[in-house]
Amino acid sequence: MTSSRLFVLEDMFQFNHIVMDPLVEVYTLPFLIPRILEHPELVLAADAPDNRLIAFILGTREDATESYGAGKPVSWSHGHVSALAVAHDYRKQGLATRLLTTVRDMMDREKDFYVDLFVREKNTNAIGLYESLGYVKYSWMPQFYADDHGYEMRLPLSRDVGRKSLNGIRINKIYSFGNKLFYLLMFYIFGIISIVIGGKLIV
Repeated sequence: MTSSRLFVLEDMFQFNHIVMDPLVEVYTLPFLIPRILEHPELVLAADAPDNRLIAFILGTREDATESYGAGKPVSWSHGHVSALAVAHDYRKQGLATRLLTTVRDMMDREKDFYVDLFVREKNTNAIGLYESLGYVKYSWMPQFYADDHGYEMRLPLSRDVGRKSLNGIRINKIYSFGNKLFYLLMFYIFGIISIVIGGKLIV
């Protein structure tokens, strides 16, 4: 049975075999180190029985101010999962669920409003995992990644009794649907143009 522990800076010398997965985002040290040092309690790791690092999660906390309708601006902090990775041989064993749940509970105790994360559109396994834990697709982000679209997914926490952190999700879905239609149309048009140009070149 593997249990989580606090991530330490020395772990960065061991996690290449985890983060080199095509669906895992690779971050630079200038991105990672400040976030690890800012909220070290939200950065967790898991080891195999032979003490090899097999999973980690990088949680952070961000402050926000937002207005709802005619109400006064509301200030709160919300949690964010910047990175989550599990070694290929240890997937489908509940490690990601355990890490996500632990970080979520810590953020909930700190009275964060919600947790959000970003995920590749084609990473259907990760999206399914997040949805099973209560996350919802809040917005679609075209070309968020160099080679893929993405989603922002949110999970309201217990402080968000009225689920205000999901306000605007219907508008986001309509906007996302329109964007997807636009991208499909452009793909179709440019496909036709390339066929026509290619045909002329052959003739």
